[in-house]
Amino acid sequence: MNILKIIVGICSLLFFMVGADKFFNFLEPPCSLMNTISSTVWMVLGVLQIAGGILIWIPKYRKYVAGFFSIFMLFFIGVHIGKGTYDIGGAVLMAVLLITIYLNPKVLRGKEK
Repeated sequence: MNILKIIVGICSLLFFMVGADKFFNFLEPPCSLMNTISSTVWMVLGVLQIAGGILIWIPKYRKYVAGFFSIFMLFFIGVHIGKGTYDIGGAVLMAVLLITIYLNPKVLRGKEK
């Protein structure tokens, strides 16, 4: 199996899990930012993450999803650190995986099949 597909699969699963958690609150401990972000924005973030979990499988959109969510994850890592919270392990892992996808030469050239 192609390593890129494995990384995409892991990212997709994480997107679905974290996105669904915005609606069902099943991950423990809950995100420390949950009470500082409005519930509407929290739900929009969940929808974006679930959409990312779907769109990352489509080679045509993979570069854009990986690039956007790399910046997204880095931004929220900064927000966490700025607020003095450090539950950033998942975001760091996702950022590393998404940057790895984005920097893959096949993804950059759009030559995936």
